[in-house]
Amino acid sequence: MKIKQIYSLIAFCTTFATTFAQIGINTNTPHATLDVTGSTSPYMKDGLLPPRVSKQQLAEKEYGTYSSDQIGAIVYITDIITPTGLIPSVAQVGSIHNTGYHYFTGLQWVAISTNIYNSDGNLSGNRVVTQDANTLAFTASSVNGFSIDGSTFSIDAANHRTGLGTASPETRFHVVSSIPSLNRYNLMDATAGTNPYGIVALRNTSALATGNYSLLGFTNSGPSSGGANWVLGSIRTGSTLINGSEEDFYIGNSIGGSSIERMRINAITGNVGIGTSSATNKLHINATNPIRLEGLQGASGTVGSLSVNNTGVVQLRNSSNVSAARGTGTVIITLNNVFTNTTTSAKTFDNLNEMSGNTFTASATGLYKVDFMVNYPQRNASEDDGDGYTGFTQISLNGIQQSFTSTKVALPEQTGAPSFITCTNSALLKMNAGQILSFQALTFGSTPNSTNIVAPFIISVARLE
Repeated sequence: MKIKQIYSLIAFCTTFATTFAQIGINTNTPHATLDVTGSTSPYMKDGLLPPRVSKQQLAEKEYGTYSSDQIGAIVYITDIITPTGLIPSVAQVGSIHNTGYHYFTGLQWVAISTNIYNSDGNLSGNRVVTQDANTLAFTASSVNGFSIDGSTFSIDAANHRTGLGTASPETRFHVVSSIPSLNRYNLMDATAGTNPYGIVALRNTSALATGNYSLLGFTNSGPSSGGANWVLGSIRTGSTLINGSEEDFYIGNSIGGSSIERMRINAITGNVGIGTSSATNKLHINATNPIRLEGLQGASGTVGSLSVNNTGVVQLRNSSNVSAARGTGTVIITLNNVFTNTTTSAKTFDNLNEMSGNTFTASATGLYKVDFMVNYPQRNASEDDGDGYTGFTQISLNGIQQSFTSTKVALPEQTGAPSFITCTNSALLKMNAGQILSFQALTFGSTPNSTNIVAPFIISVARLE
């Protein structure tokens, strides 16, 4: 009787599975191949318990135990300790990184699902997220709220900072490089081509105001360095225009306080100022003994010398542009003891056109070397009371005597022909631009009323500094 009942149950189950191909547990109307309905009893433990195994156990399975016939098999991984010992199926557990439900793909055991919001996970392959027009936003409030590979990229959401190479950025954007490549710690490439504009731009977006800076700073004071010790960039010189004409290039440094200006380039003229913020020349240096040159070599060919004018401008002075003039002529004396101006001179040279007629007009303030020579002729004993005469030369500045010399013109030798006696007048005069030199001759003890005294002269003037 008992055996008959067992056969009847087997027959019933077979008929049920064949007819309906569905099994119900706690339900007479299964809606799937296997339909399990939870119990309403407070003492019933609901749920399904799949095989519970460790990563070690799966790795110890004989090779080929799990193959294509087991695709879809489900287990619950209880621990993920790295397998050791005899583990012929270790290749099938390489994607097990967390405890939980896993299924067999035919090649490996993989997690059924990973929720990154409450558990860690590992990518089993490359993935692409296509956002199209949708946004992807992350909200955080911690110091290292989002990071990649530790400090490679870090977002400090608490202080709104970004770090590259550091997980604790100190400013809005903080880059730390410790290993150089080809002696370069950081590199920025851009295919600018023939574009004349900057690859990197620093902008001061505050309201336009004279004195605003946009600077790049440098410091070399160790790991605890504070602000920049050297800066370069632009400084505004006005608060109206935005075309760059009101932005000078600026270089400065700090030695513990505010930045000290060291050099400036004017945006319009291109004048470079060192020690001055208002350069008037291409290079304008304002300092005590501002220039020192070492290692100068001897020059060859036509050369000149550098000179500094009264406004401090350095100029080249050579034989063609130095203030120098020379003129010759004759002075005709018709009255005794009366100064006579020289006649119009024939100029040998006059570099700056300062000699006109019988005068010299200084083109610039400076120290001038002046030479005035008159060759007085010797005369016969029948003239000048028979004892010769005295010849004088005078140099006047704006009509005022500056230098006065004389010489005795004796009678000629009894057996010789009359000659000339030179009266030389040399003077160093400090002249201002526009002042006029004039030159006079005078004879005393002569009788020019009977025969005029005709004396050749030479005038030489050169500015020394």
